[in-house]
Amino acid sequence: MDYLWCSPMFHGVPQYDGVIIKTQNGHIFGWLILIFGCQIAMGNATLVLVQPYDALVGARTRKDKHLNLFPVRTRPHLSSKFFSVEFIVCGAVLVEDCTQPGDYLVIDTIDTDMFLCIQKMHRDAGHGALTMQ
Repeated sequence: MDYLWCSPMFHGVPQYDGVIIKTQNGHIFGWLILIFGCQIAMGNATLVLVQPYDALVGARTRKDKHLNLFPVRTRPHLSSKFFSVEFIVCGAVLVEDCTQPGDYLVIDTIDTDMFLCIQKMHRDAGHGALTMQ
């Protein structure tokens, strides 16, 4: 079970967890900005506000290819979108690439499920054959 955080002020600093969201066009990464409940005609709904990390990254660097890193790029805050909480696949660890501000690397070594999920995303993105060495 994933426990996900989003807080504008957690011990004096913002804390937003990364997530994988299932969309009609596939899976995207993003920051979980807000979780809230609301009442609709059919009952209660839990929604999330997510800042997508699905902007085009461009060519992958040699380092990214060699280390099998999956790069993602943030979109502006104004691109944030609402999703049903049911579209969250799982939490994800995104670490900023210090050589490219705004680019992040997905850490896939958290557990086996994340590793396999990212390997599938590599294949779907056309990143070529991945080998274990």
